Amino acid sequence: MRRDRAIYLFLFVATLLVYGQVHDFAFLTFDDNSGLLGNAQVRDGFSWGGIVWAFTTGYASNWFPVTWFSHMLDFQLFGLDAGWHHLTNVLIHAVSSMLLFAVLKRMTGRVWESAFVAFVFALHPLHVESVAWVSERKDVLFAFFWFLTTWLYLDFVEKRTVGKYLLVVVAFCFGLMSKQMIVTLPFTLLLLDVWPLKRVAGTEPPEGRLPPKLAAPQDGRVPERLAGLALVLEKVPLVALSIAASVIAFFAQRKGGAVQSLDAIPLAARAANALMAYVEYIGNFVWPAGLAFFYPYPARWPAWEVAFAGLALAAMSVVVLLAYRTRPYLAVGWFWYLGTLAPVIGLIQVGYQSRADRYTYIPLIGISMMVAFEWPVASRRWPAVKKFIPIVVCSGWVLVTWVQVSYWKDSAALYRRAIAVTEANYMAHMDLGVDLVAEGRYQEGMRELYTSLEENPELAHGRNSLGVALYMTGRKEEAIEEFSRSIRILPTDAEPHSNLGNVLMDMGKLDDAIREFNTALRLAPGMPNAYYGLGCVLVKQNRPDDAIAYFTEALRINPGFAQARKQLEAIRGGQVPRARGQ
Repeated sequence: MRRDRAIYLFLFVATLLVYGQVHDFAFLTFDDNSGLLGNAQVRDGFSWGGIVWAFTTGYASNWFPVTWFSHMLDFQLFGLDAGWHHLTNVLIHAVSSMLLFAVLKRMTGRVWESAFVAFVFALHPLHVESVAWVSERKDVLFAFFWFLTTWLYLDFVEKRTVGKYLLVVVAFCFGLMSKQMIVTLPFTLLLLDVWPLKRVAGTEPPEGRLPPKLAAPQDGRVPERLAGLALVLEKVPLVALSIAASVIAFFAQRKGGAVQSLDAIPLAARAANALMAYVEYIGNFVWPAGLAFFYPYPARWPAWEVAFAGLALAAMSVVVLLAYRTRPYLAVGWFWYLGTLAPVIGLIQVGYQSRADRYTYIPLIGISMMVAFEWPVASRRWPAVKKFIPIVVCSGWVLVTWVQVSYWKDSAALYRRAIAVTEANYMAHMDLGVDLVAEGRYQEGMRELYTSLEENPELAHGRNSLGVALYMTGRKEEAIEEFSRSIRILPTDAEPHSNLGNVLMDMGKLDDAIREFNTALRLAPGMPNAYYGLGCVLVKQNRPDDAIAYFTEALRINPGFAQARKQLEAIRGGQVPRARGQ
C-alpha cells in the first residue's frame, strides 16, 4: 500500500511540477480568443441561458456541453486570470493519470507495468497540446470520464447488475458530452474483455507469464466468462450512444465548415495520409522531436513511403495476432492504438491538419501497454538494462515535455516554434500574421499573411486579416477584394462581413454597409463589432438616439469595448449632431 501511494503521489506531483509553468501562460489567439474570451455565454459564467445554450449550440463546430460548463465554472471562479484556467487542465490531467494507474493495476495486478503506462500518459511530450492549451479542456475531460467509465465497468464485471451498468452508461454520457472522441470506448472494453479480464469463453491464454485474473474483491472471484456474442450485446447501449454522438458531432462540424469535401482532399490522399499518420505517431512516441501545434497536409506522399507504411502496419497486425496465445497484451495494445485513432485518422477530414499531437492522447495508451508488458519478457536476457533503459528514456521524455510546454506560453512563441520545425506551415504563418495585424504591426503582419497565402490561397481567415491590414494602411479597394474573397471561401464566417461593412461605411456606401453588418449578425447574433458598426452607420445618418441601442448591446456583449463606450458618452453628452427635428 505504501508503494502504491508513493506511485500515486509521484504521478500527481511530477505532473504538477512539469506543467506548473503554465500558471504564468496567457490565453492563445489560437481558439482561446474566439472560443472562450470572445464567447459571452462562456465568459459570463453560469446562467440559465448559458446552460440551455451549452446543450443546444454547435459553436466552434462541436457539441460538448460538459466542456462548456467546465469553462463557465473557470470564468465564474477565476475571471480572466488565464493561469488558473491552465491549471484546471493540469489538475484534471494529473487526476486522470492516477485513475489510469488504478484501473490498470486493478485489471492486471501488475504494479510497475501499470505505473509505466500511467507515467507515459502523464508526461509524454505528445500530450502537451492536450494539457497546456486551455481550449483542449475537452481532451482532459473526456479522458477522465474514459477512465472513470472503465473503472465502473470493472465494478459491473465483478457483479453484473442493472444499477452498476447504469453507472457505466451515465459516466460514458458525461464523456460523450465532453468530446465525442470517446466513442471508441466500447471497442476498448471489448479488447479488455479479451485481456486482461479474460471474459471470452474458451479463449483463456496459458498461465505463467500473465496476471491470472482481475484483481477482484476479497472473495477472489474470477470474472464470469461469456460467449463473444454476449459480450458484444452487452455493449449495444454504449454503441448506440456512440453512434448518436457521432452523428451530432458530424453535423455540428459540417455546419461550422470544418468538414473538408472530397473535392478539397480526395479519398486516396486521405487514405495515404492515414497510413503515414499511424506510423508517424509511433515514431513521435519513440522520438518526440519537431512537435508543432499544426502539421500541414502534404501535397502528396511518396508512393513508396505509403506502401511501406501500409506493409508495416499489416505486418505488425499479423505478428501480434500470431503471438496472441502467449502475449495477448500485444494484440490488445496494438488494436487499441489502431481503433482509438480511427475516428481522427483523417478518412473523414475535419480541419486542415494532416495529424495532431492531441489525437494521441488516448491511443498511445495502447502502445504504452505493449511496451510495458513486453519489456520484462524481452529484457530477461539483459537484466542489467532492465531498469536502466526505462529510466533513461522516461527522463528524456520528461525533459522534452518541460521544453515543449514552454512553447505554449503565448501565441507568438507557439507559432514561431511551428514555423521553425515544419515546412510550408501556412497555418502558423497565418496565425502569426493575424496576431501582428491585431497588434497594429501591419507591415510585419502582411508579410506573414502573404507567405501563408502563397502556400495556401484558400485560407479565409488569412484573407480576412490581410483585408484588415490593407484597410488600416489606406488600401481600401484591395481590402474589399480580400474581404470578398474570404466570404466566398467561407460564407458562414461573420467576421469578414463585419469588416467589409466597416470599409463600405468609411467609403460612404451606408446601405451596403448596413447589409453586411446585418449579415454578420445573422451568422453570429452575439457579434459586438457588428452592433457597433450599425451604431456608427446611424450616427453618420444623424440618428444618434437610434444608435444608442446598438452601442449599448455591443457593450453588453463585450463590457471592455472602449470605442462603443466612448460613442455612448459622446451621444449622451450632446457631442454628436442630430438630424433636424430630433
